Amino acid sequence: MKISAIIVSRNDNYGGHLNERATYAINSAIDSYDEVFYIDWNSETHSLLYDIKDDLQLKGNLKHIVIPPSAASILTNYDPQAQKCCEVLARNIGIRRAIGDYIVSTNIDIIQPKRQDIIDLIKEKGDKSFTTVSRREVEWDYIKEFQGGDFNFSNWNAFRDDAYKTSVPRNRLESTTPGDEYSIINCCGDFQLASKEVWFKIKGFEEELIYPLYADTNVQKKAKISGYELTGQFEPPLFHINHGTKGWGGGGFAEGINKKANDINRAITNQNESLNKDTWGFSNINIETETF
Repeated sequence: MKISAIIVSRNDNYGGHLNERATYAINSAIDSYDEVFYIDWNSETHSLLYDIKDDLQLKGNLKHIVIPPSAASILTNYDPQAQKCCEVLARNIGIRRAIGDYIVSTNIDIIQPKRQDIIDLIKEKGDKSFTTVSRREVEWDYIKEFQGGDFNFSNWNAFRDDAYKTSVPRNRLESTTPGDEYSIINCCGDFQLASKEVWFKIKGFEEELIYPLYADTNVQKKAKISGYELTGQFEPPLFHINHGTKGWGGGGFAEGINKKANDINRAITNQNESLNKDTWGFSNINIETETF
């Protein structure tokens, strides 16, 4: 059984100390998964990965895709109000190309669970489910202090055990939006796990949802109405590296955008079947991938 992870970001220092937080997060993913896709979307200068590569614990399972501004404009149909880092498109690029039997869509500031805990979760849930896990909050200074400032620190399980003792789940296992039965938790997009079969059946994230809000809830609704079990839980523990948030819209993607959001009726209320093309994830385009 192989497990892939999909991480998306942009080189914009969202939330501050983004390079440091990304280094910790990607190293933890390299530790937990057979394959890690990092998709850098629309960075104005160069991919964030090139700034942190020397501090990554590379072992041949990190795959790197760069979508430069020129390509990002084309893929979003030149929409000036699209997210500067268009998550749904970037994530689908990774999901469509992942080799894993199971795929986790996650974020650039998440310390991933232990590999064995992920395997146990997969065995518990099976291949006909879609699972989101509530995150715990940790400060990046805490990680830095625990690891002695060493980015090449490799004992991730010791850190996870220590962080588990000193943190609590941030989110209740329920939605905070009245009438929303699909989010299950707040920030459900920090860890979304399903088999490749499920991801492909629902055609990944809805590619019309190129603005902020509702995309993560939308993909969970798609899974549920397609007949798959939708679950949320507190375990296994995963950790969000805390940061301040500027603007809204998530993922670095808030600064400098107009405040247009995805329409809740399109994204949630009226979502029935996927409107994605069969070539979702731009499977008809040869996109260069580097392996580190």
